[in-house]
Amino acid sequence: MYHYTECGLSNVFLKNGVVVEEIDGEEYTSINDMNGLHKAIAQAVVDSPFPLKSEEFKFLRLEMNLSQKALAVRFGVSEQTIARYEKGQTEIPRTTDVALRTLYMEKIEHNNPVSYFLELLADAEAKETRDKILLEENHQHWEVTA
Repeated sequence: MYHYTECGLSNVFLKNGVVVEEIDGEEYTSINDMNGLHKAIAQAVVDSPFPLKSEEFKFLRLEMNLSQKALAVRFGVSEQTIARYEKGQTEIPRTTDVALRTLYMEKIEHNNPVSYFLELLADAEAKETRDKILLEENHQHWEVTA
């Protein structure tokens, strides 16, 4: 079995699909279908009933190709907060855990309602309170108006 630590996770082992060659005294490792492997690892992480570990949190973020800053904006937290989650310095809140898993699933299924709402929550305009809610009746139907 090959201990695949290159993915950033300490608990991934590959039974097959790995070729290790020695060329000029150097050992080279090649792995079949790297993209498929990373999708399978991410799916195992997302499907796990246990809370995300810091390294799993980072793995999913990287698989989504998001910077710490981009993820922080979506979650409405600081970039340092994301860094602390990934270093294991701060416990990952359960809501953040579930949101990250959901964002990953959304990415691979190519739809966007979750990220849309998370972006709304993080949007500075969404944080401002309204002074008035202005409504207008139009043909026996009430509507919000500007």
